[in-house]
Amino acid sequence: MRILHTADWHLGIDLHRMSLLEDQKYFFQQLQAIIKEKQVDVIIIAGDIYDTALANKEAIRLYDQMMSCLCLEMKKEVIVIAGNHDSGERLSSLKDLVKPMGLHIYGRMDQEVEPLIIQNCAFYPIPFFHLETMRNVYQAKVKNLDEAFAMILERAKQKTVNISTHIAIAHTFCANASVSESDRFANVGGSDLVSADVFSDMQYTALGHLHRKQKLHHHVYYSGSPLAYSFSEAQYKKAVLIYDSETDEVEEITIHPLHPLISLQGNFDQIQKIIQEGLDTNAYYKIELQDQSVQYEMMDYFREHVETLLQLSGKNALQNQNVSIALDEMEEMNDLDIVSHFFQDYYDEVLDEEETGWFLEASQMVEEV
Repeated sequence: MRILHTADWHLGIDLHRMSLLEDQKYFFQQLQAIIKEKQVDVIIIAGDIYDTALANKEAIRLYDQMMSCLCLEMKKEVIVIAGNHDSGERLSSLKDLVKPMGLHIYGRMDQEVEPLIIQNCAFYPIPFFHLETMRNVYQAKVKNLDEAFAMILERAKQKTVNISTHIAIAHTFCANASVSESDRFANVGGSDLVSADVFSDMQYTALGHLHRKQKLHHHVYYSGSPLAYSFSEAQYKKAVLIYDSETDEVEEITIHPLHPLISLQGNFDQIQKIIQEGLDTNAYYKIELQDQSVQYEMMDYFREHVETLLQLSGKNALQNQNVSIALDEMEEMNDLDIVSHFFQDYYDEVLDEEETGWFLEASQMVEEV
């Protein structure tokens, strides 16, 4: 059996107020071609289907079109789990209706995880969950996510008979994984980390949550997001992964962007020369001016001559006297960085561990609303 692993689609996301729906449609065209060429049997989408819990109608329509194509036209089995950006309840609202079509949706942990048997493989779809939710469902006093995942997989695996291939699907943050700029809050703290060792009994583990494709352990993989969702991700190769249960091998297939993300750094004269020599009109651009004093005339020049300019920043550009962060710079910071700067500017103090924890907990609650 050939199993394609992808995750973190974030349908409906904007990049600096530029909609990426057309870029996501372009990714799906490539995905269809890959499925046909590589004779894929099962597609795994490991969470964060949407960018927000209340996805807009265009994002929902695109998701419906994608699933209809995969399940009804291509006759493939698709396994979807909710991520922390998704509303698990909304995502799985019609799960019983669409299951006979080959679409298996796991939105909330409202019961113990059951194995999904397809041919000779057992899949263990684990949607994003909080520790307290798992404790209530399993009536267990687990101390951390390591113990939680270990119990979930152990109990589910006990329900399988004569199965040689076991595949875990989860949306979580594993210890020692590399994060990118758009993985908000993933690299702060440590209480929500999971050891890749908990998946050691699996032949393959399909993870979602982090946008950088990476291998953590023997056959424990993040597929990464199919598109770059920040300019810091532009340097990373985007791909989908295919696991072959017969050969026990993993193949990486590159995904090409509709609009590459390109950053230009230098002083005004250097960047002006690059523009005059010609730009890729299909790319989205970020310009970082490094002049000691950035004038508004410089900014106006770039806005006029770079039609696909999404971000423009300079050391002293667009800076209010009472604020130590330029507005364009603020767009590149995560929420915790912004609050930390504000706290230090106005109170001349650094957030302590407890205050940081309060903020992260509140932010997580907001993302789930």
